[in-house]
Amino acid sequence: MDFDVREMLVETIKRYLDRFCRDNELDPVWGEPIVGFGDARSPRFAELRTVVHPEHYLPEDILPGATTVVSYYLPFTKDVARGNISGDLASPEFAYTVALTNSIAMELADEVATDIRAYDYEAEIPEWGRIDGDIVSRWSQRHVAYLCGMGTWGINNMIITDEGCCGRFFSIVTNLDVEPDPIPEEERCSYRRDGSCGVCMQKCRAHAITPGGFDRWACDRHGDEARRRYGGLNVCSKCIVGMPCSFRNPSK
Repeated sequence: MDFDVREMLVETIKRYLDRFCRDNELDPVWGEPIVGFGDARSPRFAELRTVVHPEHYLPEDILPGATTVVSYYLPFTKDVARGNISGDLASPEFAYTVALTNSIAMELADEVATDIRAYDYEAEIPEWGRIDGDIVSRWSQRHVAYLCGMGTWGINNMIITDEGCCGRFFSIVTNLDVEPDPIPEEERCSYRRDGSCGVCMQKCRAHAITPGGFDRWACDRHGDEARRRYGGLNVCSKCIVGMPCSFRNPSK
């Protein structure tokens, strides 16, 4: 391709976020976005039907003939994260930021897809809601981010990117002709790498993070009080704030 797709998409995302904050007279709550590319034809996507759920979508389900999955990460600001370090429930400011991010997700995705289509490529937005009767998604944004080379898994079940893990992932499926990013081989989580750190295990209010892995059901049960307080929003995120991996790759 004769233009820098990554740079174009980063600028698209930044432009949307800047405009949204300006139009709504909001102080920025997101940092610099990053973008990764995955090979939509990789057999590793099919493995998600074993790793995540048998009904997990494949890129081909979203867009027949898909060649590329675009994952993008919206980090929260350090100020937003800092306010969520103490207490047993998510701070109102942090919960607001999560709810705000959820509210703009589809409009932002549509803007990203529109800019891709402007170059005569196809682009579709995956549906990422929970599978009925379960607490996993039909399109797991974090698993997709991993396959797009965005980072490695932390013991807290988050993807640690070059900009840390305190933020949200979204994605687009397209037939863009672009080189996929390699999946990082070096562990970024200090606990997974050499047994050091483990701060997220100490800070997890649900005791869902242990050396044996992550208990998503315990995590979800802990969200009951947040759902009551924040209008159905399940938010805690104590395991991604105040961490060595919150805003950086601790392996560097």
